[in-house]
Amino acid sequence: MYNLTPQVGVPEDMLRLLTEALDLGRFAAHVEAAGLLLPRLVLHERVPEITLPPSAARVDGAAVTLAVTPRRDPLLFVDVEIADDADGSHALAETLYATWQDRSATRVGGVPLTEWLEGRLRAYGVTDGPAGQPPLEFGRNVHQSVFPGAALARGLLAEHAPGDAVGQEVVTIVLRGTLDGDTGATLGIRRPETLNNAGQTMVAHGRGVSLIVGYAPPVENAFGLAAAGILNAVAAVHRIRRQAFEALELDRAAVVETTDDARSLVAQLSRRLSDLQLDLSFSVEAYADTILIPELLVESFHSSLRDISALADALANTSRIVERVDAVLATRRVDLETAAQQYAEDRDRVLAAVIAVGSVIALPPALLLAFFGVNSSDVDPRRSILDVQHYGVAYAIAWLPFLLLILVGLVARRRISLSLSAPDAVTTDPRRTRRFWLRRPRRRGR
Repeated sequence: MYNLTPQVGVPEDMLRLLTEALDLGRFAAHVEAAGLLLPRLVLHERVPEITLPPSAARVDGAAVTLAVTPRRDPLLFVDVEIADDADGSHALAETLYATWQDRSATRVGGVPLTEWLEGRLRAYGVTDGPAGQPPLEFGRNVHQSVFPGAALARGLLAEHAPGDAVGQEVVTIVLRGTLDGDTGATLGIRRPETLNNAGQTMVAHGRGVSLIVGYAPPVENAFGLAAAGILNAVAAVHRIRRQAFEALELDRAAVVETTDDARSLVAQLSRRLSDLQLDLSFSVEAYADTILIPELLVESFHSSLRDISALADALANTSRIVERVDAVLATRRVDLETAAQQYAEDRDRVLAAVIAVGSVIALPPALLLAFFGVNSSDVDPRRSILDVQHYGVAYAIAWLPFLLLILVGLVARRRISLSLSAPDAVTTDPRRTRRFWLRRPRRRGR
């Protein structure tokens, strides 16, 4: 099982339940009930000719299944059968190592597997996504499940040791041959107690390989589906952290000079934060517990695999990272609200000043026009109204009060500004305030 990148824009009406490709037996009802949260089927084909990377065992055909999660993350299932031979565990280990390290060398009909998948998607009518979107590629995360055949299964069950001990062949397979089983080291290989019955069944797994012996195909497929959920969750954690860092870099590098710039930045950060939160919920948290397939066998396997992959710690740390992005966005929102409020205050102040100036300019001429319009002996019809020497008193009466009002306003405004800037302008001691108001000037005698 491989996670692929990038996300694939598969239409909703093309998605089907995985029960059409996997025999899940009694687990099918759980998969159908949680169908919208689990990966759903895009294509399932049997390919007659598949070439694994060099050093891998030769296989005669394979079943290729492509599924996507609710967030459209693609998951690739490649089901192959290799011949059982005398050196079964070493052949398996070499195949696991080759398909892990050199996965991109896998070919279908001579074509790289990812290119073949893109061709099949186009044939199914799936669009390639936005212009400039990169092609399908293998992601970083892989989980390989091994279901040994009869001969190897008998040998593994015969080697089955009680307790937590792990046999040499188990170490060879689970660690992909990277560690000699004769050394006795196991590097944290888990054997869930519930799933191990001496001589009948055995489950041993590490972070990337699960060895499952003695279980029926529906149980094996249910284990594979649980492993696919953990695989997708780990891949989503890496993507969320990378995108969170990109969001912080966007905030750091942004040049905000106007409110429009701030509003655009907040909109971009909001969209990214929304995507991060949705990924965290439906790509990680949805697969972090066992409620999707509530069966004892699947729960035991899922819990053990989740613990060894450290998904709980990764989820907690990633949630805190997303919270930091939310805090940055909240700061930007406060800055935008402050700028908008400042803009509104400046606009209101300018508008008030314009109205005040207009009133000061308009009222004196109105008074003068009213004076010159009355039928009075004080108005000489032979003189122009612009004769300031004759009508100086009228002009003074009309303009002087408003000029005095402007002067008083300027002085009062200056006194208010000085009082606010002085450090001792406002006292917080109620006793000093009371003494200030109760003090009376002394009378001086002559």
